[in-house]
Amino acid sequence: MLRRLPPVMLAVASAVAFSLPAVAQQAAPDAGGPNTGADATSTTASPGGPRQRSTAARPRRRSTGADSQPALVTADQIIHDRDFNTVTARGHVEIDQGDRILLADTLSYNLKQDVIIATGNVSLTESTGDVTFADYIELTGDMKTTTAKGIRVLMLDDSRIVANSGDRVAGDRSIFNKGVYTACKPCADGSGAPPLWQLKANRVTHDEVDHLIKYNDAWLEVGGIPVAYTPYLSHADPTVKRESGLLPPTVINNDIVGSGVRLPYFQVIDPYQDLTLTPLITTSGLSSDSSSTSSNTKSGSYEQMSVMHRWRGVDGAAKTTMSITDMPESTVETKATIGWHIDAHALYDIDDTWRTGYDVQRASDQYYLTIFGYHPPQPYLTTHPFLEGFGYRNYAAVEAYSFQSLTTPVLPAGATPITPSPVVFPLATYSFVGEPNAYGGYWSFDTHSAVISRDTGANSRQVNSLTAWNLPYTAPDGEIYKLSTSVRADGYNSDHMTTDDSKQVSIGRAIPAATLDWRYPFTRLGEHSSQTLSPIIMATASPYGGNSSKIPNEDSLDFELDDSNIFKPNPGTGYDRVLTGPRVAYGGQYTIVNRGMGAADVVLGQTYQLHREAVFPEGSGLDHHLSDIVGRAGVSPSANLSVQYGFRMDKDSLTLRRSEITTSVGPRALNLQTSYVFYDRLSPTSPYDSREQLSGTLTAQASQYWSTQIYTTQNLGVDAGPLQTGVRLNYEDECFLVSTNVGSTHTTVKTFSAGHYFTLTISFKTLAQFPVDVF
Repeated sequence: MLRRLPPVMLAVASAVAFSLPAVAQQAAPDAGGPNTGADATSTTASPGGPRQRSTAARPRRRSTGADSQPALVTADQIIHDRDFNTVTARGHVEIDQGDRILLADTLSYNLKQDVIIATGNVSLTESTGDVTFADYIELTGDMKTTTAKGIRVLMLDDSRIVANSGDRVAGDRSIFNKGVYTACKPCADGSGAPPLWQLKANRVTHDEVDHLIKYNDAWLEVGGIPVAYTPYLSHADPTVKRESGLLPPTVINNDIVGSGVRLPYFQVIDPYQDLTLTPLITTSGLSSDSSSTSSNTKSGSYEQMSVMHRWRGVDGAAKTTMSITDMPESTVETKATIGWHIDAHALYDIDDTWRTGYDVQRASDQYYLTIFGYHPPQPYLTTHPFLEGFGYRNYAAVEAYSFQSLTTPVLPAGATPITPSPVVFPLATYSFVGEPNAYGGYWSFDTHSAVISRDTGANSRQVNSLTAWNLPYTAPDGEIYKLSTSVRADGYNSDHMTTDDSKQVSIGRAIPAATLDWRYPFTRLGEHSSQTLSPIIMATASPYGGNSSKIPNEDSLDFELDDSNIFKPNPGTGYDRVLTGPRVAYGGQYTIVNRGMGAADVVLGQTYQLHREAVFPEGSGLDHHLSDIVGRAGVSPSANLSVQYGFRMDKDSLTLRRSEITTSVGPRALNLQTSYVFYDRLSPTSPYDSREQLSGTLTAQASQYWSTQIYTTQNLGVDAGPLQTGVRLNYEDECFLVSTNVGSTHTTVKTFSAGHYFTLTISFKTLAQFPVDVF
């Protein structure tokens, strides 16, 4: 039954964590006129029938937002007692207003005292997603002060606040007495055991204006045992993604700097950028001065300030990290007293075609990053500003490169000295692919120019271009052809080609070439699988020459013959060295794909050149008429097993010159990954020995929360032995993470000797994280 009530004041929910502010509203009178002779008006839902609904007509006071919307009250029974001037709703009481929903067993509103009381399984769902449960809620007449008992708050990020009682003050601050905060879920077995961790405080305050949760006289308990006390603590509530303030400290500990603590402070600048300032002060460590012969030589303490700035906008992002350190003179060979580093990256979209950015990496010396716990992914630092544009069929870029080595290689006797790292500026690239004609033929054009400079050593200026006409064709029987004709035109201007010759040298070259690539895939379709066998032949011809000693070799030094380049007209890297003359590459590829049963793939290739050219070094596999045999094989019979194998085999003895094997065995619960590499000595006269190395990682997911890793890297070649061995142990659930990494390293660098290490990370999710380098 649905009917309007006599004049009555109905309460609606507000945005309080545990209160029930009201908008006073008046319902229209009954059609039958005022009540005469009855003490109370009662409407009760019949069994199985509709629940009572009351919709307010007009507000008594002005309000805005959700508070100005009508409130819909639903209950099994609604009673208006005119004698006591109260309205009572019983049974499945629900009040809906805007995005707020209040549920209770019983709700009573005293019109004379202007007080609302909700009892029995009270829950309040806010527009933010927070849900508050309580045994009892009382709202006073000023709509801003609330009292509640038996409070349980489920916040947006699944964290929880529980309190015996609480008050709502000024409509924007909730105070919980004897409150407990945790991000852990209650025990599923209902045993009532304490969560893995919780923060107990005499008073917990949720300030919705500053979006902070504050604690007074708080104890951190782990497994119900108090482990840490603080008189005051605050952190952002779940509505805040970023909040200014102190971050958890981190600990650094090694032989060079001794022990130290980083105390980061995070500052929000605006919605798009923030800043982190991190001072570091250490105790005295050990000297790394090469003149020191005693391992007990002490260096002074270190004082460091690091800054990290982040910006993210609609059209790009940037991140800059830098540090400056007051260093004892005995720390580095240069005797520098100021150490520093910068690591900056940015990418910005100018418009739909052009974007710009930069990577800037620099350090005061090659040991600085290692000393202070920064771990670059490569043994060198790169500075790379760039501007690039993407068109429908073309691409253009202007770039610059600069490098800083972080290692001091020990060269064997007879090895070629390594030249200093160059500065490349400017480096310009342009590529264009034309529209296909009626027969599918199209033009392509690629050009590249660079200026390469060094303080000592060769300098060069170069322009390279390749103009080609390409015609792909697929025959009716499935044969695939691609015919390409091209002209390569390069110009070089160089100086200091040798240490005793500083004069400038200019030279140019033009190399026409023609290439035909042919493939004939044969396919067999089975009931559960498909197989493809494709023979491959690539033939190319060009005039001999073009690799003058007057052309410096800057970008073609790193060459490895494998299945990815053997079928290319010019298998080399870069622009400076070109493989010329008639050459034929031949081989094939076989692929099988089983429906639901994995796949396998095999590639083999070899090349023949009419005249041997000394373009690539001896032992590279392409320094004879007939090249070494290269190939790749991959087998993945299921999602729990995969093997990838790449190799280069000697053309005469069929012995392996290069082997690379990677495997993955087992599901996520128990997985073993291995990697094996072998590189043979290039030639009997090469100063470099062969290299052989094996690494493996065993990962075990022991339970839902526990996982472990055992990892090792072994040198199997000259001076065989372990390089690194360690164990990682992790525990992670919805509210807590602890991660340890224990191991030993058997390599020695300038700043650290071989030895053991132990790192520990403890994270109380939504609260704090504590990474520590124990040793």
